[in-house]
Amino acid sequence: MHPITRRHGLGLLAGGLAAPFLSGKARAADTVTIGVQFGLPYLPFLVAEAEGLFARHAKAQGAEVTFDIRRLGGPSALTDGLFAGSVDIAALGMLPLLIGYAKTRGNFAMGGISAYWKGTYTIYANDPAIRSVKDIRPTDKIALPGPTSSQALVLRRAAAKLFGPSEAKRFDDQIVTLPHPEAVAALASGKAVQVYFATSPFNEVLARTANVHVIGTSDDFNPPEMTNGVVAGLEKFVRAKPAVVRAFLDALAEADAFVAAEPRRTAEIYFRAEPAKLTEDQQIEMIRANAAEYVTRPNGVVETARFMKELGQLAEVPARWQDVFFPPINQGAGS
Repeated sequence: MHPITRRHGLGLLAGGLAAPFLSGKARAADTVTIGVQFGLPYLPFLVAEAEGLFARHAKAQGAEVTFDIRRLGGPSALTDGLFAGSVDIAALGMLPLLIGYAKTRGNFAMGGISAYWKGTYTIYANDPAIRSVKDIRPTDKIALPGPTSSQALVLRRAAAKLFGPSEAKRFDDQIVTLPHPEAVAALASGKAVQVYFATSPFNEVLARTANVHVIGTSDDFNPPEMTNGVVAGLEKFVRAKPAVVRAFLDALAEADAFVAAEPRRTAEIYFRAEPAKLTEDQQIEMIRANAAEYVTRPNGVVETARFMKELGQLAEVPARWQDVFFPPINQGAGS
């Protein structure tokens, strides 16, 4: 697994958003590495790092560790990192978590540590003939972070809803795997891909791009309050470091509250990490508009597992959502 470097990225040439790419670096034995991707869904991790929340809560738990955030290109890189030991905590979607949980029971034992985001994906197209998901043609290419991403799950839900359950995988062969910055540039160019599932701040970039338009959102197809973003780890790590896990959860929850209470400072933190050509007022408004999306409570776990079983992606549905998640988060509310 290799972090994406600046040399590999397109840098959002069309949208004016210059996302930093982190190069690989050695990590000390007492460093906990958190793998994330690009975009506003990962805001609480950046806030917790910038405000020293990880360090403070680790100290409160008596855990002498440091937390290091790495941005990777997609769910496959994140799960590979977990199994390779280069990532301890991975910010994923519900689909890769459930697949990992099902495939590793009895060996690596991958499971959920928390949720982190329940926000909305906005679906864009660059062809005027595509006015809705139903208009996507067999020749159109669809940019997603990967076939096991949350966006891929939404795409299959959409196909099942619009064309019938047997057509849930209708668009699978049209998926083009691209990290968000490259996907935005590809969509804006009008050549490589025709459809893309975006989050902020890529939404704001595309809203100022003349040749693209919205054709739907994930809310049209997902169950209400679905947590698209969940945090995963391996049982070995979670069992060996309960104080670290507790510190991580406490820091993430405090970061969620900070985002809602301090939009100006939050905007400074985020746009220092991922610069964008937006005014200060626009940056703050973006934070305010998304502040309610950050949660640690997992929702939609069992319902998503049922849908995946119908697609043949899972052999069985977990009896309870708690079976998929580790303590202490599985001792609270969820679905």
